[in-house]
Amino acid sequence: MPIAITPEHNDLADSVRSFVARVAPSEVLHEALETPVSNPPPYWKGAAEQGLQGVHLAESVGGQGFGILELAIVLAEFGYGAVPGPFVPSAIASALIAAHDPDAKLLEDLASGEKIAAYAIESALTATRHGEGGGLVIRGEARAVPAAAQAAVLVLPVAIESGEEWVVFDADQLEIEPVTSLDPARPIADVRANAVEIGDDRVLGNLSRTLARALISTLLSAECIGVARWATDTAAAYAKIREQFGRPIGQFQAIKHKCAGMIADTERATAAVWDAARAIDEAREAAGGANDGADDSAYEFAAAVAATLAPEAAQHCTQDCIQVHGGIGFTWEHDTNVYYRRALVLAAGFGRHADYPQQVVDVATSTGMRKLNIDLDPETEKLRDEIRAEVAALKAIPSQERNTAIAEGGWVQPHLPKPWGRAAGPVEQIIIAQEFETGRVKRPQMGIAAWIIPSIVAFGTDEQKQRFLPPTFRGEMIWCQLFSEPGAGSDLASLTTKATKVDGGWRITGQKIWTTGAQFSQWGALLARTDPSAPKHSGITYFLLDMASDGVEVKPLRELTGNAMFNTVFIDDVFVPDEFVLGEVNRGWEVSRNTLTNERVSIGSSEPPFLANLNGFVDFMRDGQFDQIEQNHAGRLIAEGHAAKVLNMRSTLLTLAGGDPMPAAAISKLLSMKTGQGYAEFAVSSFGTAAAVGDGGQPPGQWSEYLLGSRATTIYGGTSEVQLNIIAERLLGLPRDP
Repeated sequence: MPIAITPEHNDLADSVRSFVARVAPSEVLHEALETPVSNPPPYWKGAAEQGLQGVHLAESVGGQGFGILELAIVLAEFGYGAVPGPFVPSAIASALIAAHDPDAKLLEDLASGEKIAAYAIESALTATRHGEGGGLVIRGEARAVPAAAQAAVLVLPVAIESGEEWVVFDADQLEIEPVTSLDPARPIADVRANAVEIGDDRVLGNLSRTLARALISTLLSAECIGVARWATDTAAAYAKIREQFGRPIGQFQAIKHKCAGMIADTERATAAVWDAARAIDEAREAAGGANDGADDSAYEFAAAVAATLAPEAAQHCTQDCIQVHGGIGFTWEHDTNVYYRRALVLAAGFGRHADYPQQVVDVATSTGMRKLNIDLDPETEKLRDEIRAEVAALKAIPSQERNTAIAEGGWVQPHLPKPWGRAAGPVEQIIIAQEFETGRVKRPQMGIAAWIIPSIVAFGTDEQKQRFLPPTFRGEMIWCQLFSEPGAGSDLASLTTKATKVDGGWRITGQKIWTTGAQFSQWGALLARTDPSAPKHSGITYFLLDMASDGVEVKPLRELTGNAMFNTVFIDDVFVPDEFVLGEVNRGWEVSRNTLTNERVSIGSSEPPFLANLNGFVDFMRDGQFDQIEQNHAGRLIAEGHAAKVLNMRSTLLTLAGGDPMPAAAISKLLSMKTGQGYAEFAVSSFGTAAAVGDGGQPPGQWSEYLLGSRATTIYGGTSEVQLNIIAERLLGLPRDP
């Protein structure tokens, strides 16, 4: 998905995408590689007429009055089109000026397109004071400044006294020497100041160094994800039509998984950019539109996360796009040439890339990670007040009666229809979760039942709902899921457990494995084959099994960890009455898809207590001593972990309202579980010889236990390889295996 998730933002993205496609087709991109782009470029006036140069600028200076998030949406579309010329550098420069003074007169010319601006993220410029109370005299240079030769105004960082400030220069005050750019469509130049005198009014004193770098890195990251998304879409499109060995190459798992990895990296980076842009807007709004008084840590962390992930996503995805195309992708004439060059120049534009993971770990272990929230309108705040009052009323109920009240109120799974839930939309669900946590009111833990309940609600009879749902919501009825078999794990449709129709019900025989918590469960959701002659996805029926039935034998399965969370369940001629068939006979696959969908949403959005998690990993980094290489690695893991949480929040907002959550949930599970393994691997590797200690009660043994347990996370709920297939086929439309 693009950055935009609201209807208004999608409309903005669609409008810009249409404009970019019109003004920057492939032939224009290739012409820009051979011939210098005119200044201003041909599309400049049209962009101004559409208000794109001023989308983020105040209406008082002729802008549209939106924020950094809207500008990020625009820049991502310009990245998707690899638009030549100075648009992105000029937009970033104007954002820097506006952060100092949103009503600065200079912004009028930038919003209207009358002037072009440029910026630098770093320089060797220094300033000295010209006499007592006089202006500044600036000397030095800034190298490889994007669009410097095209700009009338340059915003450059200058070392002034004890700190760094951004200063506004007129181009004619500077020596500007164009140099060859790795991406000819994004010209660069070296800039020198030879004793340039500047008044204090040209110093952006209200723009902190932290905010300046956050703005630059967030907006560059927005362009990066546009490039990454183009590379992903283009690779997938080619994989659908290019044939080798008699079939499309997208049908080969190696290509399928490469493309799925591309979209996963792109989605994670997109979530990070969305979060960083929102963080900047929220901080500025909290400070009343000014930046003095804004909490730097509110956006510093999020911007560093985006800068850690987005340029790498652009570079890796364009490289993989070339690989998928094979030899043709390495030709000068192919568009991959344009986008790979743009990705490399963008990555260089961030400065030292290692600085950003370091910033992530520094902020996370000092002021803390950014807390995730959603934008709420006044009506929603009214809803929050109502929910807060109801939660307070629940808290006042005696503890022995509280679970019943919570269950009867539909609070356990509020997205379900009434009376089982509250028919809550995505925003309301998040508010409910927040208010229960803030009010310290615990809801009954559903465990595996959280994945089974929606299937009973969707497909169960009234009698089944009344029998099973109330005690389950109260936490009195424990469930297990009897799906996987020794020969049917990820390939669930190959199951062989057999159900034979008899008078009044069914006789079922078979074996299930990897059944979580079966030794503690009263009931199980069971899949069995009721029509052996039907195709493998047909002829399956979904049963509700009483685990105390004659013929059910549960044997705990001791795992690699030495514990027994999973079980083997033997089902020997067990009778199941007709009343415990869920849904229609031979239509169990449809019911199971509902259960599996809910399972993947749950797995992708949670951090099991027996595994390493993001907060615990940050605590580990805070308490330890690590060299720069280790801190860089840890910063990347923290960035990935935070972005996975943001991705899950975005997926929740988009899918809980009735969309298909499985593809997005597959990305969330794929990324979060892999990163979770990374936490434990990092910690154990840092202990040296002490990592051999096996006492799980304290480090290093505790982290070794996490590491052992983490091996299951990329297997259960569908292996990572299966998730990659789902992502490739469902999100990218690549052909299924024959």
